[in-house]
Amino acid sequence: MSKSYSHKRYKQKWLWLLLAALTTGIVGSAGMSTWSTAASAYTIPAQGGPGIANENVEFLQKMSKGVAQIAKQANQAIVFVSVYKNVQSMPSGMIDPFDFFFGPGGPGGGGRQAPPNQRQPHKEKREEGLGSGFFIDVAKGYIITNNHVVQGADEIQLKLANNETYIGKVMGRDPNTDIAVVQVKQENFNRNGLGALQLTNSDDLSVGDFVVALGAPFGLEASLSFGVVSAMSRGSLGIANIGNFIQTDAAINPGNSGGPLIDMRGKCVGMNTAIYSRSGAYNGIGFAVPATMVRTVAEQLINTGHVRRGYLGVYLQPLDEEMITSLNLPEGVKGGGLVSRLMQGGPAAKAGLETGDVITEVNGQTIKSHSEVTTAIGLMKPGTKVNLTVYRDGKKKSLQVLISQHPEDQGEDAENTEEESASASKQLFGMSIAPWSKSLQDRYNLESKSGVIITQTAPDSPADRAGLRAGDLILKVDGRKVDGVETLRKAAKGKNRLLVWIERAGEYYFVTLRN
Repeated sequence: MSKSYSHKRYKQKWLWLLLAALTTGIVGSAGMSTWSTAASAYTIPAQGGPGIANENVEFLQKMSKGVAQIAKQANQAIVFVSVYKNVQSMPSGMIDPFDFFFGPGGPGGGGRQAPPNQRQPHKEKREEGLGSGFFIDVAKGYIITNNHVVQGADEIQLKLANNETYIGKVMGRDPNTDIAVVQVKQENFNRNGLGALQLTNSDDLSVGDFVVALGAPFGLEASLSFGVVSAMSRGSLGIANIGNFIQTDAAINPGNSGGPLIDMRGKCVGMNTAIYSRSGAYNGIGFAVPATMVRTVAEQLINTGHVRRGYLGVYLQPLDEEMITSLNLPEGVKGGGLVSRLMQGGPAAKAGLETGDVITEVNGQTIKSHSEVTTAIGLMKPGTKVNLTVYRDGKKKSLQVLISQHPEDQGEDAENTEEESASASKQLFGMSIAPWSKSLQDRYNLESKSGVIITQTAPDSPADRAGLRAGDLILKVDGRKVDGVETLRKAAKGKNRLLVWIERAGEYYFVTLRN
C-alpha cells in the first residue's frame, strides 16, 4: 500500500469520527436545558429580599452619616506639609557611618576620618519629607503641626484644602513637646473653602470615646481612619520630654504626623504624633498630643517664639505595689512621683522636699504617675508658685514651691542670642560663629572649654571648601589663641588666608582658610 493511499484513508477515518461526535452533540442538545444556549447576554439577577430595616441599622446609618459630615467639615482645615532639606552628602575622604562602625568594606576593616582640608567640597542633595497639619486660625494663617515634621527644614510647602500651595514659615517650635506652629507666608493667600478646628478640652475625653484621625498617611491626602480612645495619660514613652499622650487605635501611619484627632462633635482633641510599631506602619497603637497641651504650647510659640519649661529640681521614679507598701502610703494612694534625688539649690530643695517624698497632688490635681508631675510642672511658667501634696513617712504634707526656669532653657537663651548675633553680623570666610558655651559644647561633644564655635557654613564658601562644618571649635588662628568672637575677627581682618587650629568632637586638626 502506498504512503499516499494510507494517508488518505487515515484522514477519512478521522473525518467520520469528527462527524459522529458533532452529530451526537447535536442530538444530545435537543434534550438539554437553556444552560447551553447563548441567545442573549448574561445579566446578574437582582438580589432578593427587602434588606435589613430596624432601629439598630438606622442608628448605624445615622452614625455613618455623622462621621462623613465630620470628615467633610474637618477636611477644610487639613494642611499637607511638604518639607525640603538641603543635605550635604559626604565628600571624598569623609568616613561613611557604616564604615565608622565596621570600617571600609564591612566588618573587620578599619578607617579614620581624613583631616578637613584634605577632603573634596561638600555636595548638596535635596531630601523631601511629608507630614500633616491643621488650621487653628485661617485669618492669621496659623497651622499646628509636629516639631519633628518641620525641624531643620530649608523650605516648607503647604498644600491647603482648596488645592492652593504656599510657602510656610515657622512661628516657633518646641522639641520638648513635639509641637510647632507654622504660618502661611503670603498674607493674602486664598482662604476660600478653608476652615479651622477648635482645640477643645481633652481632659473631658474618656476611654472608649469614638475618634477619627485625619492626615496624609504615606502621602495619601485627605485620609480618614476611625477608632476609639484606648487609654489616657500615657507617659514615659520616649516620644517627647513633656507630655501624657492619648492612645488610640485609629490608624496612624507615617504622614499622619501633625494631623488632628477629632471627637464626635467635630472638635480637635489631640494632634497625631507617633505610633508603636515593629514594622514602622500601623499596629493598632497610636499616640496623640492632648489638645489642652497643644493650646498652651501653641499660644506661647505664637506670642514669644519659644516655650520655657518650669523646673522643680527633682528626679522622680514610678511607684509599684511593693514601694507603696514599703513607704507606708495610706490605702487609696495608688500613684504619684517618688522623689529619688534632689538637685542642690533647686526649687524643691529650697521648699523643703526630701528624698523619699511621694508627690500625689499638684495644685489639687491628683497625680497618677511620675510623668504627670513632669508634665504639670514643665508646662508652668517660671516664677509660678505651685502647691504640692506629698507623703513623707506615711504622713500627708503640703508644700509651696516657687518654680524656676529649666537650666537647659537658660542655656538655650544664651545660645540663641549668640547664634542670632552671629547670623546678623558679617560672616567670616562664609561661616557663622558663636562664643563657646556649655550648651554648644554638649551639643557637639567637645572637650575644650574655650574658643569660637562654627554654627553654620555657607555652601561653596571658603570655610565649606576647607571642609569646616557646624560644630567645629576654633582654638587658634595663625598661632594666636582665640578666646572670643572679637579675637577671631581682629585676626582675620584684612587677610585672605588663615591657618586655624580646630577641635571636632575630640579630634584636632590644622586647616587653611583661603578667600
